[in-house]
Amino acid sequence: MSKKQVLMILGAWVALLSFLGFPPNWDVFFMVASGVLIVCVAYSMRQKTKPVASTDMPYVEHRTDGQTRS
Repeated sequence: MSKKQVLMILGAWVALLSFLGFPPNWDVFFMVASGVLIVCVAYSMRQKTKPVASTDMPYVEHRTDGQTRS
């Protein structure tokens, strides 16, 4: 099961949770637990980027003669 599917299922769970008739204490517990799970899955989905060093940047010549590229 992909992480996107897990987020969709957790979102549906949170949306339906208040209509399931759990006692208030259980309802709060399930909401907090679901929120923590959503945060953990969303954090694990973030893209990992590496810092770009200045030597990795391509050289772009600055044109000062007023010419434009076609």
